[in-house]
This record gives sequence, C-alpha cells and structure tokens, in this order.
Amino acid sequence: MKKRLFLYTTLIIFAGLLSFFAVSVFVTNTNNINLAKDTVTETARILSNLYHGDTDMAAFVKTGGDTRITVIALDGTVLADTWPLDMATLENHLNRPEIQAAAAGSPAAYVRRSDSLGVDFIYYALKADSGGSFVYIRAAIPVAKIDAYLLGSLPLLVLVILAVGVLCFFLTRGMVNRITRPFESIEQKLRSLSRGDYSPGPIAGSFWEIEEIIRDIDEVAQVLQSSFRDLRDEKNKLDYILENIGDGLVVLNEYRDIALINSAALATFGAAPSITGKNLNYLTFDKALAGAVDDCVTNDKDVLSELKLNGRIFFTAVRRLPDTKLTMVVLSDVTDSRENAKRREEFFANASHELKTPLTAIKGFGELAAIHNRDEKMDKYLGGITRETDRMLTLIGDMLKLSELENTQSIHPVSVSLAKVVAEAREALSTAIGEKSVTFEAAGDALVRAEPAHIYELVKNLIENAVRYNEPGGTVSVAIQSDRDGTYLFVSDDGIGISPEEQTRIFERYYRVEKSRSQRSGGTGLGLSIVKHICALYGWDLSLRSRLGVGTEVIVTFP
Repeated sequence: MKKRLFLYTTLIIFAGLLSFFAVSVFVTNTNNINLAKDTVTETARILSNLYHGDTDMAAFVKTGGDTRITVIALDGTVLADTWPLDMATLENHLNRPEIQAAAAGSPAAYVRRSDSLGVDFIYYALKADSGGSFVYIRAAIPVAKIDAYLLGSLPLLVLVILAVGVLCFFLTRGMVNRITRPFESIEQKLRSLSRGDYSPGPIAGSFWEIEEIIRDIDEVAQVLQSSFRDLRDEKNKLDYILENIGDGLVVLNEYRDIALINSAALATFGAAPSITGKNLNYLTFDKALAGAVDDCVTNDKDVLSELKLNGRIFFTAVRRLPDTKLTMVVLSDVTDSRENAKRREEFFANASHELKTPLTAIKGFGELAAIHNRDEKMDKYLGGITRETDRMLTLIGDMLKLSELENTQSIHPVSVSLAKVVAEAREALSTAIGEKSVTFEAAGDALVRAEPAHIYELVKNLIENAVRYNEPGGTVSVAIQSDRDGTYLFVSDDGIGISPEEQTRIFERYYRVEKSRSQRSGGTGLGLSIVKHICALYGWDLSLRSRLGVGTEVIVTFP
C-alpha cells in the first residue's frame, strides 16, 4: 500500500508539474506575443503621427530601433524599409492583411511569414498623412526575437519546476509515511487479533478519522475475540468427543474426499491420519459403502447398511449434514451385540424345546390324575396344574414363534384371503369369545401376499388381544378395506383401552397393560411383539389408536 500510494502521488505531482510547465510556457509565449503586438502597435502609432510629406524616409525608417519600419505608398509600392532591400524588386504590398486592415480603417496586428525575407514577423500598419495624400506606416518585430526571450526564461522555469518537484518528492514521502504508518499499525493489530492476543487502544500520531476507525475495530475485535474463544472451546470439546467416542466417524465432501476422520475410524480401517483429504477409495473398496455414499450424495438420502470388515460387523449410517455439502458416515461395531443376541436366541430356542417336553408330560399326568381322581378336594389342585401348564406351554410356544421369526432369512409368500384367515382365527378363539359373551363382527375381504402361517398368527394374536382386554358383553370388530394405495386390516374393541404413555411400549416383549388381567386370562405378553415382527418381516405398516376406557384399534397396512 505504501509503495503504491507513494507511486500514485508522485505520478500525480509529476503530471501536475508537467501540466504547469506546459501552461507556463504557453502563457509566457502568449504574453510575449501580446507585448510584441503592443510594441509594434505603439511604435506604428507614434511614427504615423511624426510622419509628414517632407520627412526623410531613409532616416525615418531608422528611428524604430529594433523594430522594422516600412513606408508603403497608397498604391502598395514600398517606398522605404529599415532592412536593406532592393525596393525595385519588392512585390506590391497592397494585398498584405495588415495593409488591407489599415485601409479599411480597422488596423490589427498579424503574425505571418515575410515574403521578402522568409522570416516570421508581427505586423501592424496605420495610415499617415502625406501632404494631401497618405501613406502606410508599418511596424514589425521578428517572432524569433520573442522566441529568444522565451528560451532565455526557460532555464529559470525548468529550475523552478525541478526545485518544486524535489520539494514535493520529500513532502510526499513524509506525508505517505505519516498516512500509512497508522494503517500498518492497524494491520499489526488485526494480525494480533487473528492470533488471539489483540490489545485495544489508540495509535500514536494517527489522524482523528483513523482513530475513529480504530475505536470501531476495537469494539468488533472484542466481540470477535470472545467468539474465537468460544469457538476454540467448542472445537476442543468436539475434538475430544470425536476422538473418544467408540463409533467410527468419517465426513466426506461432495467429491467423496475425506474431510474429517476420527481415531476409531482410522483404527477400524487400519489407516493413518494422512488419509485426510484423499478419496474414499483410499480408505476402503467396499462396494456397499461406496454405493450408500453415492446414493446419499446424489439423492440426499439417508442410508442404513451393514459393513463386514476384518471379521467384525459394523452398523453403518450414511447421512447428509443439514445445509452443507458434507456427508457423514458413522460406523458402530455391533459384532458383540449380534453374537449376544444370537446366543440369547439359541438359549431361548433350546430352553423352550427342553422345557416343552417335561411340561407336556406334566400336563398329561395331570389330566390322567384328574380322570382317576375320586377326591373332590384334589380337583382344585389338579385344575391349577393343568391351567398353569397350559399357560407355560403357550408362553414357550410364543417364544419359539418369536425366535423363528427373528431367524427367518427368506419367505415364500402366496395369495391368502384375509376373510378366510379371520374365520379360522375366530373358530380357534370361539371358546374365549363365548366365555366373555363378546360380540364378534367381521366385514370385507382382500387377498394379500404372505405365508399362511404368518398371516394366521398376525390375525389370531390381534383378535385374541381384542377379546382378552375387552369387557364382558363387549364387541370385537374386524374390517378389511382396500383402495389403490393398499389393503387395510382394522381390529377394534370397546374394552379397557391403553393410556398414551403405554401406547409406545405396547409392542415390546412381555409388556402388559394390566398384568393381573393378563395372568388371569393367560396372556404371555408376546402376542403383539409377534405381530410387530411379522409386519417388519414383510414391510407392512403397523399402527395403533386407543383411548383409555373407550377401546383400542390396531391397523395393519398391506402396501
């Protein structure tokens, strides 16, 4: 800035001095010409007044000193001239502009080249009385003489210009230094601000306008410093969190280059920190992950998938960060949880199978004992054995069904009539419906694609729940409707209903709205969980609407 300001100022001053020099030369030359015109005019006027018919022309033309004097007759013949010329050879001067102006009574000075001498002159002519006639008295000064005056004054003018130029040079340098010094101090302040050690305060020797700017900068700097400290603290917290979370985190830009990666992700892929800035392909060649990233970047779509790497299983979530062009990949190691879940499923399956056999034997022995019992007091105990055994067998059966659904890898759906499945479930639950005197209503029909056993379990569990949690004499309704968006199964009752805080947990395993009622009615708490797993297996939508003390409606949507 300092060099440019000094250069621009110097150029402006130099251009001004050149302009001043040119104008000075022009004005001086113009003034000299005007003075010369005044001189020839005054000389011609004086000599025209002195001239008379008896004047000695040879001596008369010598009285002009440095001024050339010419006497011209009325017909334009040159009678005498200061310069030694052959009068006989001179042209007629009647057509000269100064002579014509004098003849017209409006004399004027003219600058032109002399045809006789070939030199530029300033001419002026007047009429003079010549004893009954008149002649033209003409005065002239060579232009070269005026130029000589100008050239004589040029050295002084150039010297003055040079002196002014040198003075302006030093004054400009001092002025530029004084102007730019505060700005250099401001630059140092701003650099200090970027380092976080800004010190507010005025700058010595600055102008009041700059001091106003500095005060404004101080105010902004204090706000920025506070913001910088807050941002630095937040960054340190974020860095600490990112480096210490167990999940791997990779942030990619729009070109799939790695913008950020934490230690967990580096350890997962066995990469070095220098991987930052390189393309995702340098980190992994996994096609599933690359496809998920492409889908997220191109379509702004969140993608959930699994990545198997080095014998580990990672749950991978690919999401677009809001209002940015960044894509975040989060890798959660679920290997241990999957293995634990598998062990639990195997345990439940094995335990259920192991328990089912002795429970079936206990139930058989209880029924056999009841047949041969002769003591009425024992009927109550034998009935309790049978009832509790049935409940345990039902619970084990539901556990096996749930385990089977969780381990299902493929399904083989066929077209199934919902109305037919509803009729079969009603027949299977006819005893429970009759014991509660529940009115059962069914309407509509539609075909859905599913395995018959799965759709039967779904419908049977929904109806069984509606009957179990209904009041005696209540109503259970099953409605099947279809439109172009899909088929809907509505199972509703006018029973006890479900409170809002319990509606979010109703599909959890073993969760019961009223545990005492479930135990009395033989509920296992797995019916709706089985329904939820069947819907998840086929991609069906499951929803619930309920009001406490009014009733419940469960809706299954078959897209």
